[in-house]
Amino acid sequence: MGVVAVTADHQSAATAPEPAPFAAAPVAAVAAVLAAVLTALSPRYGFHRDELYFLAAGHHPAWGYTDQPPLTPLIARAAATLFGESPAGIRTAATLFAAASVVTVAAIARELRGGRSAQILAALTTATSGFVVGIGHLLSTATFDLLAWLVITLLVLRLLRTGNTRWWLAIGAATGLALENKYLVLLLLAALLPSLAILGP
Repeated sequence: MGVVAVTADHQSAATAPEPAPFAAAPVAAVAAVLAAVLTALSPRYGFHRDELYFLAAGHHPAWGYTDQPPLTPLIARAAATLFGESPAGIRTAATLFAAASVVTVAAIARELRGGRSAQILAALTTATSGFVVGIGHLLSTATFDLLAWLVITLLVLRLLRTGNTRWWLAIGAATGLALENKYLVLLLLAALLPSLAILGP
């Protein structure tokens, strides 16, 4: 029903005004400053116990573990291989995810008809959020989970704006990847899909 509603709205979505241009340069600058701060602070406090667990699990790849899917341990292993098995090394991945979250929130603001100022404000408030800074400082399932929820939200908004049902494929791919990290994303789907089915765009 939700697919039908979105398809039926395709014509009106196609005639809707395009959102403002993406404020790429200032948004990228905000993300870069956040990345620089997190990188400077990443060697502090040593390994978190969860990071040690992810490193150990990453050395024994599996399709899943007793308490979680496999993605975060694989990310920890890849980061350790590329940047060194140290707090600063594996936290490089967390820094990149946090910076990507800043850019994604700005893109969400754009989809919601936010202009240049709104996009920059969205990026700034995200980059200075205690939660974003906190999970950007250490590698955890929450670090990738935040980005995954934001990306899925962005894709759903793009689907609703354009009425192009091909965005469902991207939503499905993003959700599948998110499920390889944490099952909590099912709560997002439990809110979004019935809402689309009942209310449509």
